[in-house]
This record gives sequence, structure tokens and C-alpha cells, in this order.
Amino acid sequence: VNHAGDLTSRRFRANFTTMKAIVKASENITQRLTWSTALRDQAGVSRDLANGADIPEVYGLGDAGLFDLFFGFLEKFDLMKPLHALDPGGKQRNTNVVFVAVILIYLMRVVAGLKFFWHIEPVILYSPSLMRLVGFNGRQVQEGTCARGTHHNKTKAEDSPAEIRGPICADSIAAQIQEIVASALEKCLNRIIATLAAHSLFPKKVRSILDASEIQTTEKCEGCGKVTKEKAPELRRRNRHISKVLETVFGFKIWVVWDPNSKLPLAMCFDTINVADVTMAQKVIQQAITNLGSHASIASIDLDRGFMDGKLLHWLNSKGITFFIPAKSSMGVYKEALALVDTGIHKTCDRERSVGSGKNKTTVTDHYDVVGIESLTTAGFYGELGSGSHENRKDFVANPINAVVVLDSPYKRKHAEDKPMVILTNGSVQKPMAVYDAYDERSEIENSVFREAKQTWFIQRAARNNINSYRAHVYITIIAMALTTAFRTWKEKEEAAGAKGRENGMCKFRQQVQLESGNKAIVFFGERYGIFELYELLILCGNNVLMPRGVPETISKKDILLKYGALLE
Repeated sequence: VNHAGDLTSRRFRANFTTMKAIVKASENITQRLTWSTALRDQAGVSRDLANGADIPEVYGLGDAGLFDLFFGFLEKFDLMKPLHALDPGGKQRNTNVVFVAVILIYLMRVVAGLKFFWHIEPVILYSPSLMRLVGFNGRQVQEGTCARGTHHNKTKAEDSPAEIRGPICADSIAAQIQEIVASALEKCLNRIIATLAAHSLFPKKVRSILDASEIQTTEKCEGCGKVTKEKAPELRRRNRHISKVLETVFGFKIWVVWDPNSKLPLAMCFDTINVADVTMAQKVIQQAITNLGSHASIASIDLDRGFMDGKLLHWLNSKGITFFIPAKSSMGVYKEALALVDTGIHKTCDRERSVGSGKNKTTVTDHYDVVGIESLTTAGFYGELGSGSHENRKDFVANPINAVVVLDSPYKRKHAEDKPMVILTNGSVQKPMAVYDAYDERSEIENSVFREAKQTWFIQRAARNNINSYRAHVYITIIAMALTTAFRTWKEKEEAAGAKGRENGMCKFRQQVQLESGNKAIVFFGERYGIFELYELLILCGNNVLMPRGVPETISKKDILLKYGALLE
């Protein structure tokens, strides 16, 4: 047996996997952006270079340039303070690494989209430029911040190349992250949302969406819940018949109130997977109202069937919030709405939409047929007391509720066997298509938040297999998604003059930043740093560059010092 060959093959596969993780993480960092904690001093560093000072450290800009941009945004909007407040204080073990560095590194892990937590070492902890920005010096990156574990390498030859240890080990980061208490995580997210609201990142009238999503784990996860349910119809369909198949899943659940306009969360709750959707509904909506404060208000909210509860709907009505929720086919109000279709406000329309792209682009026409029905009287559950025996009293009068019956739509044509959908609302149904469109936005939270969080942000990949680690990971992931979205929105507004009326998509934005950072370097002087074009760095160090920007021109030290404010005119 060729053991040497097998060993070489395994090492090659391991190195190849690590390199793939590094490349993918770099793409994600560029796409999503994160920040740094070192102090940018462009004028001071350029002056030091012009005066002939030795350069302590210099790196290609790469991903670190994005951290610098994002850090400026967080400082401008005062968003670092909530992150500092996550420090568990006395709960963590004694260490010479400050907790803010730990939380920033973990945020980098989330933004980098590392599918496996242990990739944090080769991708992030071993990167001098990234760790330098977080606050560690080059020696700490190379040798670590303590001597723990070095006794294993005492037998290593002195002339062998030094291995990069990283300033802190991945296991230490995982241990400290899981020590963050639940109340601190909730408060951090709420403070961030309130700050974004104060800076007008939400519209004045928010048309929100509430939904819940499962964060599935293994059975061995400490503190997780479990629930037995039927598999989705698509997963249990056989020969055009749907068989009833039960499965038990383990894990947790999150509730998110989301604004599809700004694509930012308004509030979030976390619990075990066995908790019913409706249980946390009022709590998370009330938190969203509190987070917006006087800066904005929730005008309407889309709900799934799982949130059908008379008390909740009555409470929303008392808050002046218009709700849209589909009725269950077993409910009396559903049957009443179908029976009154002929007497309702009928509306049909055709809408064209494009399918495909390039030469394969075609136009299809969708047909809609909806009916608005006012003042249904069989929704006895819709009241302050909800469902109960009081509905059988002779003097009981149900609160009226409106509905829109969807007789035809693109979804209905694809699922002809499904019963017509009846959307219940406390709002006007004089324009039934407007009600249908309002509820149709609900699908955006599944695609833009939950699916993206699971497939590209790996929200289900916590550092450790226990409830504390999962809770911290889920909250930090949602926080990272919110902050990167807010940053891109702010940056697009700042650059609106150059791209007026066009949305800067993620792919285009990534290419733009890569282009801008490709010919730049970051120079460190202690805790200060500056970012320069490569030709600027050469000129400041005393070299003549004949074509600094690709064409013959003369740029002097004085020009660069004036540019960065190191000299006055």
C-alpha cells in the first residue's frame, strides 16, 4: 500500500479545499463588506512617508479596503456602540484579547460566508491585513497573543519556515461568542434598527411583512426543540397523489418583521422550533413599532395562515395597522366569502411581464380575477376575546371583516387543484387588486431574507452545537445582513449623482470596488494607517513615476500632500 501517496493526496485535497474557501470568502467580503478598528490617518501617514520614515507594514489593499469603507459608515451612523455592548463581561474567561476584536472577527466570518466555522483560521485569522485592521500587529498574527499550545512545536527544526498561528484560535472565538446573553443580543439588534430609523433608512409608512422560519439542527444540539409535522406536498407527491408522511425535525425558530422597501428587518425573536408561529407574533410586532419610534410607523402587515388568531388581528386593528392574511378553508368566513362572490366588487386585469434574458427574452401575459367583499359577519374569532364559548351567546355580534377572493391568478393556474384563496383584511376592498398586490409581497421575505440567510449567509451553521451558540450566530447573522444592506443603501445615495436613477446591484458593486481597490496599498504606522494608490506610495517615497495614471503627467509629493490635507494651499 502506498501510504506516502495517500498522505500526499489527502494533503492536496485539504489545501485545495482551504484555497477554495479563501477565494469564496474574499468574494463574499467584497460583496457584503465589514469594518475595522484601527485609526485612519491619511494626512499623517502621507506626511511620514514624504519625510522619509521607514514603513513598518504595507499590504495590498484587497478586502481590507472594504472594511475601511464600512468602518467609516458605522462611525458616521454611531453603530459600533451596540456591538461593543455585546461584551459578556465577567462571564468570559480571562484573556488578553479584547472582546470587541472577537465580535469583529466573528462578523467577518459571517460576512465572508464561511460555510464551516473552522475555515475562519486560514481565511481570516491568518490574514495580516484583516487582523491588522481589527487591532492586532504583525507579530501577534504570526506568533499569537499567548504561548498556549506552543509546547507542541518545540521539536520543530529552527531553520524550518515559521507557521502563522493567528492572534487567537477559532475555538476561543466560539467559546466567547456563545457567552453573549440573550438580552444583549436582542438589545443590540433593536438599537441598530432604531439608529437606522433615526437616519431615515425606512419610509415614513412601512408596508411590513411578518414570517417565521425554522433553523434546523441535529438531534444532538443541546437545548434545541423538536416538532413532528407533515412533509411539504412537493416532497411527498407520488403518481399525482399526495401521501401523508410525517417527519420529526430539531432546532430553533426565528420571527422577523421585515420591510420589503428598504430590505431591512424591523425586529426579530428567537425560540425553539416547537413554539407555534402565533405565540411570538404580537411581541415581535410591538418591538418593531418600538424600534421605529417617531421616525416611521407600520401602515400594514402581511401574515401567513400560521398567524391566524382573532386576538392578534383585533390588536393590530386597535393599533391602526392594516392586516392581510389568507383564511383557512375550514373557517366559516371562508365559506361565506365564496358564497357572496356574485355580489362583490369584481375586477379582472391582464399584466405583461418579461421572462428570460437576451435573445431568449419573451413576454407573457398574466390574467387576474379577484372579488372584493365587504362586512362579512361570520368571523366570530375576530375580537378582543378571540375564539371561545362566548361566540355561542344569543347577544353575540361578530365584528365585520372584509375579504378578497382570488378566482384566477398565475399561481392558481399552476395549482389548479388548490382551492381559491380568500384574503382577510380590515382595510378597504374597493380596489381588490390592490389588496391582492399587497399580500403578494409576502413571498419576498422568504426569498430575500430566509432563503438568502440559509444558502449564502449560512445562518444554520453555528460555531458550536448548543442553543447559546445558535442564538448568538443567528442574531449576528441578521445584524450583519442589516448593516451591509444599510451600508449599500447609504453608499448608493452618496453616489446618486454619478448613477442617478439606477440601482447598483451586488455584482456590479463588487466589480466596482474590486476595480477601485486593485491598484491600492494600505500602510500601517502603529495604530494608524493610510490607503494610497501605488503610484502615490512610490512618489511619496521619493521615486519619479512618469505615467502614474497611464498617460505622461507630473505628480509631485506636494500634489499628494495637498490632496490628503497634509499641506495647506
